[in-house]
Amino acid sequence: MPHAESVVQEMIRLARPGGVVASHEADYLPHLCDPPLRAWDRLFEVFRTYSAGNGIDLFVGRRVHRLFCQAGLKDIEVHPIIHAYPHGHGRRLIFWQFLQNVRDRILEQGLIAEPEFSECMAELKEHLDRPDTLVVSHLFFQVWGRKPGLSSGGGRGSESTMDTERIVS
Repeated sequence: MPHAESVVQEMIRLARPGGVVASHEADYLPHLCDPPLRAWDRLFEVFRTYSAGNGIDLFVGRRVHRLFCQAGLKDIEVHPIIHAYPHGHGRRLIFWQFLQNVRDRILEQGLIAEPEFSECMAELKEHLDRPDTLVVSHLFFQVWGRKPGLSSGGGRGSESTMDTERIVS
């Protein structure tokens, strides 16, 4: 999520008073494979450098709770999710696919030489194709909180639950 602070502010602006603001963001810290692979580590280093240089925060997931708190949301809850992608799972190759998608930009920015990139990618693909390789996803953070409602005093937004149900139905 680029410009996370302004995205959160816009989400809150769009929510009604008392409404829920929710986010599902990744944090790449635990994204790994086992057995370890030198090519994975090298390509992750390149991907991290590429992301930082292009305004992509690979670790925004962990910051969403704080951003929601700082923005004044109430009743904030966090649900962390992590997956293991077994052989044949559609998301098992996601890191390799991300790298394929940004390959030209990585090479244009001189973050790695093409021969090394191609060698690491081939090594990574072969490793991911092995059924005995464990692939662990990024850590996903589902975070939600409530936009404060208007104070009770008869103004707009102060309808009772029953009144709100009648308006909706």
